[in-house]
Amino acid sequence: MEHQRLATAVLAALGGADNLAALRYCASRVRLRLHDNGQLDRPTIEQQPAVRALLEVTVAPQLTEFQLVMGPGQSRPLYQALVELVGEK
Repeated sequence: MEHQRLATAVLAALGGADNLAALRYCASRVRLRLHDNGQLDRPTIEQQPAVRALLEVTVAPQLTEFQLVMGPGQSRPLYQALVELVGEK
């Protein structure tokens, strides 16, 4: 249940489902891209105790990926909860 609450809070801070362009995960991070980076509410995400850090990585010219650093084994449950809310991206 905690992952659903976190996913709901994170999704709102990302600007909602319509602002989410891509979503994936790895061992310790949830990686995502937004349609409009200006809608990102960084303080709300950084206040979530389960999120260790929010990184902004330039992966190509004019393409930014945000990474929610969760810690080993913690990213998949959040990713799955986000997919339940928005579907595959």
